[in-house]
Amino acid sequence: MQRFLILLLLGGSSLAQGQPQAGTSPFVDVPPCHWARAAVEAISRPDPNQRPQASVLLAENALRQVFEGLKCNDPVWSERFLQNPAPGFGQSEVGLRGFELSGLQTVVSGNQATIRFRLSALLNSTTLERSGTVRLLFTEQGWKVDYASLATLNLPLFPR
Repeated sequence: MQRFLILLLLGGSSLAQGQPQAGTSPFVDVPPCHWARAAVEAISRPDPNQRPQASVLLAENALRQVFEGLKCNDPVWSERFLQNPAPGFGQSEVGLRGFELSGLQTVVSGNQATIRFRLSALLNSTTLERSGTVRLLFTEQGWKVDYASLATLNLPLFPR
C-alpha cells in the first residue's frame, strides 16, 4: 500500500509540472495524426542546445515525414521538412490516403544527401507508382527535402 501511494504521488507531481507546447517534441518521426503523438509530446523534454545530426536515418525520415503530413491532411507538418515549397503546396484537391516508400538508396555527403526510392501512393481511390530521386539539404532545423526534386514525380500533391 505504501508503494502504491509513493507511485501515485510521483505520478501526480510529474503531471503537475505542466505539458510542453504542441509541436515541441524532438521526435520528428511521430506524425501529427499518430495515436501516440500526445503521449510523446507529454514525455519529451527538448534540449535547445542539442542539434540534429546529419545521418542517413534522419534524411530518410525527412522524406517520409513529407508524405506522413500529407496523409494526415496536415501540409504544415510536411512543410517542416521541405525546402522552398511551391505556393500552391497543400492546396491539392487530391488527398493522400496511404503511401509506401521502398528501395531507399541514400547517399550523404557533408550537408547534402540524395535518396533514390520507389513510391506507391494511394491518391483518393487511385494507386500511383513512381520512382524518383530527391535532394536534401541539412540545415539547423535538420534535413530539408528540396521541393523541386519532389515536383519531378508529377504527382498532384506537389504542384510546380
